[in-house]
Amino acid sequence: MTNRLILALSCLWLSSNTYAQMERTVYQVFEVDSVQTVTLDIINFTYPELHIWAGNNILTEANIQLWDASPEVVNHLIDKGRYAFESDKTGETLRIFTKIRQREDIKMPGMRSKCVEQTTIKVFVPDIYEFDPAEWTAEQIDKPKTLRRKTTE
Repeated sequence: MTNRLILALSCLWLSSNTYAQMERTVYQVFEVDSVQTVTLDIINFTYPELHIWAGNNILTEANIQLWDASPEVVNHLIDKGRYAFESDKTGETLRIFTKIRQREDIKMPGMRSKCVEQTTIKVFVPDIYEFDPAEWTAEQIDKPKTLRRKTTE
């Protein structure tokens, strides 16, 4: 009797729809060529960070963490562009912006509450640009940031 009870409980436990935390990182590269001004219009990311590097391009690194979601759900959201960026170049100005501006809550079928989502973004900018540190404070999270090419004197 005890063996049957253990077997039944094990089957119930294995068939439950509990998911652990899923984490993925998505990278995108944007060429800057001779761009003088870059506007970063990044919204819906919890912790935006700016890093200066010796590269020739702008690199975005989006880290996605979802609780109570399956790997398939995370892959689907990434494939649909939920964490993607697009760019628009006009003359000597490049605008990099969040592709999906309005994100709906993620709710799995059969669950009472929504999935907890945390997204962070790191933007790696070539050292030929300067920025205003005041634009990168917590109060400025969803506001556009401007990078300007350094002048050589």
